Amino acid sequence: MKDVFYLLNIINISLLNKQKMALYKPKNVKLCLKFLKVIYEEGFILSYSYNIKFNVLNVFLNYYKNQYVLGNIKSFNKSTFPVFIKYRDLIAIQNFGISILILSTVKGFMPHYLALKNRLGGKAICLLQ
Repeated sequence: MKDVFYLLNIINISLLNKQKMALYKPKNVKLCLKFLKVIYEEGFILSYSYNIKFNVLNVFLNYYKNQYVLGNIKSFNKSTFPVFIKYRDLIAIQNFGISILILSTVKGFMPHYLALKNRLGGKAICLLQ
């Protein structure tokens, strides 16, 4: 799970430096690719690829009218106190109208609205705005 938080940190640094691409060498490639798939399906990144030869993930950031679509990343990286969200709490969160809350559930990474649809709770990974 640390690889996902490191990946989020690299993406956030690339956004602050106004770069179009972020590079990361993951230890757990499958986990990072599953996470990137969710972010890609939500439209926050343009594309991603994995170079097997150099063990590098390339994340291409999506932008619209010279503004990045992914504006703010709030990571819930608390190893001493992880943030677990129950299904009942997700109903209340949905009413606040937040952008996208990515959860790690028993069925993998998913946004909060899909977790509501599947009646699942999970560990909060990040909040994307």
